[in-house]
Amino acid sequence: MATKHGRSLASSLRIRARWLWRTVERQLPAWLSSSLPWGSSLLVHAIGLFLMAVAIRFVNEGDTKKPPSFDPVIGQLQEDVTSAHDSDQAGDSFTTIAADEPPSMPKDLTKIDETVTAVAEMPDGVQLGPELNLSPSVEPGELQGAVADTGSSLATASGTGRGSGPTMTAPMLGRSGAERAKLVRREGGSVESERAVERGLDFIARHQREDGGWSLDTNEACTTPPGCPKRPAMHSDVAATGLALLPMLGAGNTHTQKGRYQITVRRGLAWLLESQQSDGMLFTGGEGNAMMYSHCIATIVLCESYALTRDKSLRLPAEMAVGFILRAQHAGGGWRYRPMEEGDTCVFGWAIFALRSANIAGIAIPRSALKGASRYLDAAASAAEPPKSQYGYQPGSGTSVTMTAEALVCRQLLGWEREFDPLIKGVDFISANLESAQDRNIYYWYYATQLLHNMKDKNWPAWNMKMRENMISLQVKGNGCDRGSWDPEAPTKDQWGGQAGRLFTTSLSLLTLEVYYRYLPLYKDQGGAIDEKGEMAKEKGDAEKKEMKKSDDD
Repeated sequence: MATKHGRSLASSLRIRARWLWRTVERQLPAWLSSSLPWGSSLLVHAIGLFLMAVAIRFVNEGDTKKPPSFDPVIGQLQEDVTSAHDSDQAGDSFTTIAADEPPSMPKDLTKIDETVTAVAEMPDGVQLGPELNLSPSVEPGELQGAVADTGSSLATASGTGRGSGPTMTAPMLGRSGAERAKLVRREGGSVESERAVERGLDFIARHQREDGGWSLDTNEACTTPPGCPKRPAMHSDVAATGLALLPMLGAGNTHTQKGRYQITVRRGLAWLLESQQSDGMLFTGGEGNAMMYSHCIATIVLCESYALTRDKSLRLPAEMAVGFILRAQHAGGGWRYRPMEEGDTCVFGWAIFALRSANIAGIAIPRSALKGASRYLDAAASAAEPPKSQYGYQPGSGTSVTMTAEALVCRQLLGWEREFDPLIKGVDFISANLESAQDRNIYYWYYATQLLHNMKDKNWPAWNMKMRENMISLQVKGNGCDRGSWDPEAPTKDQWGGQAGRLFTTSLSLLTLEVYYRYLPLYKDQGGAIDEKGEMAKEKGDAEKKEMKKSDDD
């Protein structure tokens, strides 16, 4: 009632104000009438603004229920917020500074406008254009010397590559706004896991170098005395810059959309582009075994950035980077530290993710490369039963749980159906180990979490709860320079981070927490809903399963 009364009085005041303006104009003193033409206008408008301010304040005081400010992320979850930052401006959860839409990313860092900060939201249900059709043909001469073959079948959006059509929604549309919040709710995230992501991204942004790149040794760019606790780290600036940008992109930050980390991403991408060589390679030096790791990680960044923004300036660099990966593939189908070396499963996984990102971006991958990848996985499978359910670091090396998790994710991306028996048995093997393993191993957790999230069978709820809370608890709190990071040696030493460093551990931890929305669900639920026992309903008959296995063997 008070609100209605306030609004009625405001209307009355506006009418009285207009009457007063007309009266004043008719009875202006002679000295004001003879003054400059804008004199009377200035006085009248000043009086009008004063009266309207009084009316608006009265209405606001009488209305105790103010509408919430719009924000594409905050308020979307069932709980409080999904961002650690308060909203001061509609559509902007981070700052009060507004800016026009920026131009396409420049290579000249001096042209970057450091004041551009705001937040944009991807519309719900958007499908990107025909360039993102799933099985495009490779044109002769594309991909910088790659074999001009056709028939790409990397799994992309909701479903595997088999039988997928061009109407499939692009897999990266869940990374921002309401879609991100919806996926956090639905897939098993929480407000605290999203806050952990925000804190981690803040750490990464604070440790960007002046030239736009990053170092695996984050102490080189510490901004808060006395800096981060010193930790060992390998050397590869390309790998570091790629690892820093991946979780930025995973949380919906791009170089063309206004956002808190837009400039951070733009400067990082510009650094990567300046580092690319004429043959497409993205590597500026470092440890001898870092070349293909670094190149594949940076290629994922270029392909994802192109897929998210359609910035034409990224198309050729992404194609060149993908072409380098294709030329670097060993005859046995794998990848290792340097081009044409006999493969290992660790490097292999990064290469497959790079090719999948390229496919999402509309860069076609030759079928021969994917067939070769399947041959490598067949060779790397251990003697465990059933065949192809467990994998080793290299062919003949025996079973490794970490490599099994990585290899099975690659199998999913290369087209294995969710109900394929070796995949189910392999996932059960990983799940049993995850429940019993006590050692800290972020590389294992990163791949195993993706594997189980893709399956979403009986094993997912328990592992998700354990992983999510573990990640949140391990994040560095407080006000030090290392706040928001994951320390590779504390409270316990990580098996991989102890060698690769704080940035590596932080990046993979963030990507693990972004699993809910970084990609849309891999498999459709076509009759495969999870029942009350947590088991996947099976509607395919034995004949279909045999046909599936035959297709895989072919």
